[in-house]
Amino acid sequence: MSNGRNAGTRSAFLRYRVMAFVTGTLLVLLVFVALPIKYWWGHNSGPTALIGTAHGFLFMVYLVTALDLGVRRRWNLVKLGLVMIAGTVPFASFYAEHKVHHEIEALAAGAAVTPSAAG
Repeated sequence: MSNGRNAGTRSAFLRYRVMAFVTGTLLVLLVFVALPIKYWWGHNSGPTALIGTAHGFLFMVYLVTALDLGVRRRWNLVKLGLVMIAGTVPFASFYAEHKVHHEIEALAAGAAVTPSAAG
């Protein structure tokens, strides 16, 4: 049963990891590319509308993937909240993903060394 739980956590982490990178990239593009284009170079709101809408929609998916991973890992509410809000601060989702990645790798390393109950 431990292997199934670990596999579920790894797949939840993979989903979270993809969404952290996508959400973070879109937020960086929004803040450092689309908004300057809108306010500094001709008030073109096309990129802001496109990237902002994509980030907003995918941020909701990010929240669901972070919640799924947090429930599986039994994070406390503070940690879960910090990981979830990381998608709203430029570059924070990359940092949060990095920290969560180390946690998951430590879990995998611990599971590899721990003998199974059946064996």
